Amino acid sequence: MSKKVKTKGYNYYKEFIAVSNLIVKASHMLNETLQDYDLKSLEKKLVKLHEVERTADNLKYEMMEFMYSDFLPPIEREDIINLACALDTIIDLIEDILKYIDMFQIEKITPEMIKFMDLIERSATCLHEAVKELKSFKKPKALNEAIIAINRLENEGDDLYVQSVKQLFVDKRDHIETIALIRIYDYFEESCDSFEDAADIISSIILKNS
Repeated sequence: MSKKVKTKGYNYYKEFIAVSNLIVKASHMLNETLQDYDLKSLEKKLVKLHEVERTADNLKYEMMEFMYSDFLPPIEREDIINLACALDTIIDLIEDILKYIDMFQIEKITPEMIKFMDLIERSATCLHEAVKELKSFKKPKALNEAIIAINRLENEGDDLYVQSVKQLFVDKRDHIETIALIRIYDYFEESCDSFEDAADIISSIILKNS
């Protein structure tokens, strides 16, 4: 009985906003870490970022629990699951970037990483705006503008990835360092892609409910 009462008062849109806000927070934390980079303090910052990731996980699990006992969710269950998982993936990938920087013991952040970070932070802001507008999907102008911006940033990420990897070979860096940086650039690029994946799900929700 208590679970049904909680489910009745559960606001999916509010919880999606809470998760997207954590994405913005994670992107800020990553940005601050890279802008004021110190390899010696990296593990401590990674622990703090992991706490944000765990909070997002808990919100997702709670959402799934409520949804399975909810008689009539505001949008299709499949869409709720897909968007919840897509948002969770974004935070996972942001954390993975820092994990690999720590794992490979990168001593100096490259200019390309800062450029990637800028794209991720801007994508996080645009996604947060889209998620805040999700409840107004029947009037999707602001939603569509945010989605278009995310798609444009993802395209910039693709171009930056190609340029970044190419520059490693132009510079003729040490082989081990090159392998490590390519792997890190992979995660930056995947992170940019993950925002577009979430935006595509939101676009699908708009179309289904128009």
